[in-house]
Amino acid sequence: MSSPHPPRSGEPGLRDQLLRECTEMVRYALSSGTRVPANVVETVEGARAADAGNDLAALAAAHERLAKVVAPATPRALVLFADESEREHGRFRLPGPIRLVRRMMLAALVSVALFVVSSLSHYVSHGSGDVMDISGLDLLANEVFWLASAGVGASFAMLFQINEFIVNRSYDPKYESSYWIKFMIGVIAGFILVALVPLDGLEGDAASGGVTRSLAKPTLAMLGGFSASAVYRILNRLMSTVEGLFRGDPRDEAALREQTATQRAAEESASSRIGVASRLVELRQQIAAGADPGDVSRQIAEVVSSLTAAPLDPAPPAPADPRDSGAAPPPRTAPVADGEPDRVPVPAIVAAPENP
Repeated sequence: MSSPHPPRSGEPGLRDQLLRECTEMVRYALSSGTRVPANVVETVEGARAADAGNDLAALAAAHERLAKVVAPATPRALVLFADESEREHGRFRLPGPIRLVRRMMLAALVSVALFVVSSLSHYVSHGSGDVMDISGLDLLANEVFWLASAGVGASFAMLFQINEFIVNRSYDPKYESSYWIKFMIGVIAGFILVALVPLDGLEGDAASGGVTRSLAKPTLAMLGGFSASAVYRILNRLMSTVEGLFRGDPRDEAALREQTATQRAAEESASSRIGVASRLVELRQQIAAGADPGDVSRQIAEVVSSLTAAPLDPAPPAPADPRDSGAAPPPRTAPVADGEPDRVPVPAIVAAPENP
């Protein structure tokens, strides 16, 4: 069996990849105290001892059984952790089993360092940080302080999410770029939250339950970095509010809704007519084929019942009583003989009483 896509130079073949993943899954399961079938271990060890052979099907079956044994861990994550542990690192290597964790911890340390350094500046103090009132180095120091706060919250959120996949050995390296995108979105969201949210209602002393400006600014930046989705919902709600201010005339919207309802009713009526027509065509075919008259009568009764239960068209308004409007009733007509085209009006037999 040959792979439809030949491996590139330096890339292991399908058999080598299966063998490596099976080996790491056996080691992980045995070191974790998980029961592994003996025949599976023998298959993997036999494939390792043989340079090449026709054992690909048996190796694939062993790989499938081992993947169920080590779940929720994944074979790709186990191979990645094994490669990282065997790789040589420098003396000042940050703690972390994979590259993403080490780089994210470096980003967290940089954010904390910027937070500490910027907070030492005399520009960052109580009552400072309003972008409409300050400028120059004062504004720059406060903006760095906000970005550092947002970076601390974003790196904390990313490390917390990654830790779950590290513990379960289910981390997938293809999502590494997604974590960095979330980190940058968190930093931007924290900065936007500080710049947009008014803090006039948050000020006050601690005894009355208020939040001081010096505490609210970095706290909001950190919360925005930790939960960028919350900031997105806030901005989406603000956008909906602004759109509501510039909507059209409510009467036009009501007319549009009425037109939409009328079109929907017309579509439903047309669909009902098509359904009734199809039923009638079926009945005609059954009658032509000599169907049972009783069965045909029952189906006709069902069609009539459906028509009376749900009329195809809305019922027309009832005609007004002529006596209510003061108009004279229409003249009565007499039956005509066969062949006569029209009906002849008949005068009233009893005349209206005269006024006294």
